[in-house]
Amino acid sequence: MISSSKWKLHQFFSKSPHIRPYLPPTSLYQPAHLDSYVAKYSTVYIKPTRTHMGKGIIRVWKTDDGGYQFVKERGEPMHAMTLADLKQQLTSLCTEKIYVIQKGLDLAEIDGRPFDIRVMMMRNGLGKWQYAGMLAKVAGSDSIITNVARGGGYVVTVPHALKKSGAVELAKLKSVISDLIQISHRVCAHFNKYRHSAQIGVDFAIDKAGSLSIIEVNYDFPSHGLFAKLKDKTYYHTIKRLHSQYKNRVKRKQRKA
Repeated sequence: MISSSKWKLHQFFSKSPHIRPYLPPTSLYQPAHLDSYVAKYSTVYIKPTRTHMGKGIIRVWKTDDGGYQFVKERGEPMHAMTLADLKQQLTSLCTEKIYVIQKGLDLAEIDGRPFDIRVMMMRNGLGKWQYAGMLAKVAGSDSIITNVARGGGYVVTVPHALKKSGAVELAKLKSVISDLIQISHRVCAHFNKYRHSAQIGVDFAIDKAGSLSIIEVNYDFPSHGLFAKLKDKTYYHTIKRLHSQYKNRVKRKQRKA
């Protein structure tokens, strides 16, 4: 069984020619890698490989005066004047065993707050993957993470987020939503080679130019409750119905065995 860390998953999905183009440049984090990443990208993220819900994520970016700023999860940015100083301060912040370093994406924003998109995929009563719904997770006012529970953010519908942010022209809205669903089906099809799962939540970034990237694939138990936060409960009811159908299918198969 492959280890289920962010790094192992990144390596696994990188093997798919259909998914690889949507993965941001990522490496296992070592202080030496910081040099090349901050030289190449204006913003980078350092993420623990085995935590969820945005826990422990650090955002690092260059400042106009040649220094650096960084934030762990949420709050006021901290400062480092040199790369050596930055590395030293990050060492004390990186309390987990293993991290990845990733190119930062210029996320589309609503009222100055970045958002990402969760696409929920469920196995139906026939055991086949089915699209169940999507929503946009908007970061809290002082947060670098879009996890609603930890970051103090909120959820909105994807069409609302895309329109309000201006990241996508109205004429291309349906096309982007179709792409999100299609890529999510590809993720699920490839994931079948990794391990079995009954439900997958694919987190997408959409940048200010309207380009899509895959941030994370959540397969243990992606939140159903997120969808209950939307005013329209259609997606939530669909997710619960598909979840129940698949559980009943498993029970039937177990009785026959």
